[in-house]
Amino acid sequence: MGIETGIGIIIGVFLIWVGYIVRKKGIYSLLPGFFWITWEPVNSEKLGNRIGTLLIILGVLAILTAIFTIWFGAVVGKISAILALIDGIMIFIVIALDQMGR
Repeated sequence: MGIETGIGIIIGVFLIWVGYIVRKKGIYSLLPGFFWITWEPVNSEKLGNRIGTLLIILGVLAILTAIFTIWFGAVVGKISAILALIDGIMIFIVIALDQMGR
């Protein structure tokens, strides 16, 4: 287990922890400070659940990438980078859809 695998696992666990906090305490307490914006969500509970789930998926993806890169090499990194980009885009889409619900 190299240093890269350890860093990937630490980042994955951090993202899972942040996703758990967002799901339990709501999106309003964490996300505006995360993205340096000021806005008020329409439905904080639903938005928190959705973004928390997406952050947990991103954390699991980071852990799986760190583990599977050992056996399969750089191909796994490219695939997971595309999946992480899609997940990040989905987070912004969920925020935009919440703001359209006003």
